[in-house]
Amino acid sequence: MLTRRCIALYSGGLDSILAVKMIEEQGVEAIPIKFYSPFFGFEIIQDQQTYIQYHESAFGINVRLVDFTQDIIEIIKSPKHGYGKQLNPCIDCKIGMLKKAGHFLETYGASFVITGEVLGQRPMSQRKEPMNSIIKESGLKDILLRPLCARQLKETLPERMGIVNRENLGDIVGRGRKDQIMLAGKYGIDKELIPTPAGGCLLADEHISSKVRNASDRFHPGLPGKDDLILDIVGRKFNLDESTVLVVSRNDEENDVLSTLISPGNIFVKIADVPGPLSIIRGVITKENILKAASICMRYGKGRGLSGLKALYGPDPYNLADCVESPVVTEEYCTTFQIDLHK
Repeated sequence: MLTRRCIALYSGGLDSILAVKMIEEQGVEAIPIKFYSPFFGFEIIQDQQTYIQYHESAFGINVRLVDFTQDIIEIIKSPKHGYGKQLNPCIDCKIGMLKKAGHFLETYGASFVITGEVLGQRPMSQRKEPMNSIIKESGLKDILLRPLCARQLKETLPERMGIVNRENLGDIVGRGRKDQIMLAGKYGIDKELIPTPAGGCLLADEHISSKVRNASDRFHPGLPGKDDLILDIVGRKFNLDESTVLVVSRNDEENDVLSTLISPGNIFVKIADVPGPLSIIRGVITKENILKAASICMRYGKGRGLSGLKALYGPDPYNLADCVESPVVTEEYCTTFQIDLHK
């Protein structure tokens, strides 16, 4: 028997919020699940509780968080349906999420899955052909419902069984937001709180994709870990040797982000007594690599060109107990280590 409960694939964007509201309006309980990774939901890695509390207070949605990092690492390596313009395996990623969502059906006593997808909104994964492939390969045939555009698609089992009234579902098509904005008003969502269209997955960004490729090459034939990929999200990235990377912040905001990335294997570096970037070395921690890191860190700070300065380093950014004299080097020297983003 079908239950009046479903799993909702929740992105936190307006469409997924509306999909939950539309299905709840029909007396069906939705269990929203947010899959996150360094490439989508990086803010969740830093602070889960704030994300949960915000979506509860702003939209009345009690979201469950599920780490999808290991899944996306494996998907990136060899996606069956290929990549978008960069390293974004959109179709395989959606299939992976839906498969995982399907595993929660029994856990929560749910009988179908919903998403906030809109037909024609995204060129790679939201056309009829890939949407049908996604249904087939996710294992959710007949129980995957897309409420916002359902009347443009084949009827699903929850509709045929009367769990959901098809006539009260949406028929939205295309990339516009007019219909969604009207629905947001209908469901009492404050205009000031309506999420703006997000940049989406960071794997669609050229520079970040280049850094992720570099990390994958570094670990080949194995796979990089979560802590390695997190360092692809912020800052300038350098290869100190074939096994060691350096990430240097570009501004105070990135200094704050890097300072939260305390993890086994991460060594923080900063120049003492002058303003400048916080940096992280990850890989083989040798005196030579620490000196390289110090010289690069110096080059991007206020102490550029000054001799006699010390570089502080250690595993805790708030207690850097070790130091070396920071070499003065040219900008050309630093750029020899920087990852070529246009390979």
